[in-house]
Amino acid sequence: MRRPLIIAVDGDRTSRHRLRQELDRRYGSDYSVQANNNGADALADLAEAHTRGDRVALVLADQWLPDTSGPDMSGSELLARVRRQHPDAKRALLVKWGAWADRDTAEAILSAMALGDINYYVLKPWTSPDELFHRTITDFLHEWARSDLATQREVVVVADRRSSRGHQIRSLLTRNGIPHAFHDRDSSPGEAVLAHVGQGASVLLSIDRSFRDGA
Repeated sequence: MRRPLIIAVDGDRTSRHRLRQELDRRYGSDYSVQANNNGADALADLAEAHTRGDRVALVLADQWLPDTSGPDMSGSELLARVRRQHPDAKRALLVKWGAWADRDTAEAILSAMALGDINYYVLKPWTSPDELFHRTITDFLHEWARSDLATQREVVVVADRRSSRGHQIRSLLTRNGIPHAFHDRDSSPGEAVLAHVGQGASVLLSIDRSFRDGA
């Protein structure tokens, strides 16, 4: 199985080199790290990953990308596209130290968070090793790994991806720090889980009733 991807997008050569160096050094043995200087190349790599069925763990993007990214593409717009193609990937805007003082940057971060296009922002590393940077990245990867379908879990939730009840159960498990996996009930892994436990829909109905009754 191919290693999951971490992709960083930054038009500044020095910043991009530091990002690649920090990510490779700390996570390179378990993740495949890529660095792009524009959004167009990043989207092409992500499209290939989608075609191959590769897992994408984390995508980081500077808000202010160079013109080669395409007309009017910003980091937040890039990550909105990532959300549609790789909805399970964690997504964050890369921010320089002190960038919160810039009104346009602050508004871009808050707007993207409100829309659900990003999970949070990440301060760019400025020294090596930058433990504050790594603490944020590690939190993202830990959160992603807890719901990664390729990782075997003791607790598996099978439901329709749009089911509000399924989201409530997953939220309950997440709030209580219980590692779990989620499978759409119409997917091959979901069907395999239901076949393993038996009775398919009746099992889901029993779980749903238990949860509704306060279990």
